[in-house]
Amino acid sequence: MKEKLHFKMPVGYYHFHDDIGLNFQFNRALINQCPLEEMMAAAQKIGDYSDVKAVMTCLAKRALSECRTLHAAFYYRFAEFFCFEDTEEKKRLFDEFMRLFYKSLESDKIERHEIKYQAGFLKAIRIRSDNPGKGTVVVHGGGDSFIEEFYLSIRELVEEGFTVIMFEGPGQGEPLQRYHIKMTHEWEKPTKVVLDYFKLNDVTLIGISLGGYFALRAAAFEKRIKRVIAWDVVYDFFACVMGRNGMLKYHMINLLVSLNAKSLLNYMAGKQMKGNDMEKWIYEQMMYAYGANSVFAYMKYLKKYHTKKISNSITQDVLLFAGKDDHIIPLKMYERQFHALKNAGSVEGHIFTKEEQASHHCQVGNIGLALHYMIDWIRRKS
Repeated sequence: MKEKLHFKMPVGYYHFHDDIGLNFQFNRALINQCPLEEMMAAAQKIGDYSDVKAVMTCLAKRALSECRTLHAAFYYRFAEFFCFEDTEEKKRLFDEFMRLFYKSLESDKIERHEIKYQAGFLKAIRIRSDNPGKGTVVVHGGGDSFIEEFYLSIRELVEEGFTVIMFEGPGQGEPLQRYHIKMTHEWEKPTKVVLDYFKLNDVTLIGISLGGYFALRAAAFEKRIKRVIAWDVVYDFFACVMGRNGMLKYHMINLLVSLNAKSLLNYMAGKQMKGNDMEKWIYEQMMYAYGANSVFAYMKYLKKYHTKKISNSITQDVLLFAGKDDHIIPLKMYERQFHALKNAGSVEGHIFTKEEQASHHCQVGNIGLALHYMIDWIRRKS
């Protein structure tokens, strides 16, 4: 039997690249144990997003030649994340990441499950603790995430005695890649299917990134969820995405969406994407995950992703996380969500700061500190 591997979460948020989106992804790679020096050298070879796939694929091949399977896995994921137009290549990179990820973590005894949903399957993994008894924690991501990329982040929960179940819903990972199941704002539906499949009645639900919205939405409808953690808080996703470039522009776009100004909005977005790699990546990646055939259609979908109408239905204990320097989710989302939870059993929260090395999105920079808060809170509320 292979000896179980041990990992240490890094502390610190580094400057790899001037592009804020790329810089964030390089810092995420450190959580998944990619070497700092190797990441720094790779970042210097990347001028724009079109360079990422070649640089990271080269790194993956080198890591494999040196028997560094886990590093190779996450280098392939990094390459896949920035692979836009070549769908066959994107699928190949996806398959390589999955194969190498599970090969490198065989000793963790990760159970893999497929759960029937619509015309395909949701994916879930379950990891049982060697010292069980603390209860079950269910985890999901947001956006277009894979559960595997969060696995090392939450592995400490297993070591603390929790059974951890992670699942991918519509618009994520394998449901999107293999079965073309597109994103939904009604996250209570896939959550119910997962709770039914594992016969769960008393769980803590953790939603990561946009998953913070998903988790709160699910809790409003599914009372088998007793505790919910929004890791980050997305009170209004349309405002998050469209407010990135200032509130004046946000109000203008909001008005145009309300007026169904499809041609004008598509034209404006096209102009914006031409001069900004990050904007182009966000629109193309999210249109794919949401099944939107235009930027306008994507904007219309986004209007459904908010907790304004369902916050009063959340009666569970709630923990909210936010980062003071989050480049994706503005701090006001935390404040608005905190005050909207009027019927929750209890509401606690933490705004992470630069001094804690955890002020960025989803506390990349000091994941260990975020886990410390989570574990303490779950123990107190169980």
